[in-house]
Amino acid sequence: MEIEQSFTVPYPPDAVWACFHDTPGIVACLPGASLSAPPVGGLLKLAMTVKLGPIVASFAGDGEMKLDEAARRGSVSGGGVDRKSASRVKGEAAFSLDEPSPGRTRVDVKVDYTIAGTLAQFSRGGIVKELATRMTEAFAANLKAKLDAAAADAATVEAQAEATEAGTREQAAEVVTEADPYTARPAANDPPAARPAPRHVDTAPSGAPLNLGNMFWKILWSRVRGWLSLGSSPR
Repeated sequence: MEIEQSFTVPYPPDAVWACFHDTPGIVACLPGASLSAPPVGGLLKLAMTVKLGPIVASFAGDGEMKLDEAARRGSVSGGGVDRKSASRVKGEAAFSLDEPSPGRTRVDVKVDYTIAGTLAQFSRGGIVKELATRMTEAFAANLKAKLDAAAADAATVEAQAEATEAGTREQAAEVVTEADPYTARPAANDPPAARPAPRHVDTAPSGAPLNLGNMFWKILWSRVRGWLSLGSSPR
């Protein structure tokens, strides 16, 4: 099955593409996803936890991340097994960056997957499509938060550098003042130049299960209604 999604973030493609080079950071943007070991080249040890009502599936397996620098596109592929339900999932998520307007980036995502085992029955009820939609929405929000934090850190570093440069100029002025007693000195009670404090960005805990809430009960109720309609049909 193939699913296509896209989202736009208010940052230029260069900044967004730089984020995709931070493999652990990109994996952390996916709800329920984590790395069980540091990446080696493009090879990944992936883990994914999904909570569907009373069912909790934890997939573990291998993956690979590829990046095309020139085209600003790439893919993450891999597969995993949930030992409790004996379910298996295999797929590839391809992504590409485009600039619809200056300073904005559209990220197009195409997911191609197969699922087998106990959980495969839910794919017929639309649960996997809902899963992909929620993952894409959460990934977009987490990626934007990551870009916001990077922009805030860069602004803080720049402000601190400017404050340091201003302090150096002030020290040079004090040397001149000591040499020339007629040069005006700053008042003793003048407040020091204010320096911006680093911004803190709250992030969701990495690796927390992707919770699909009441989707399980909606699907279960839909099937119960189907069984009831079959049982009440005239013979």
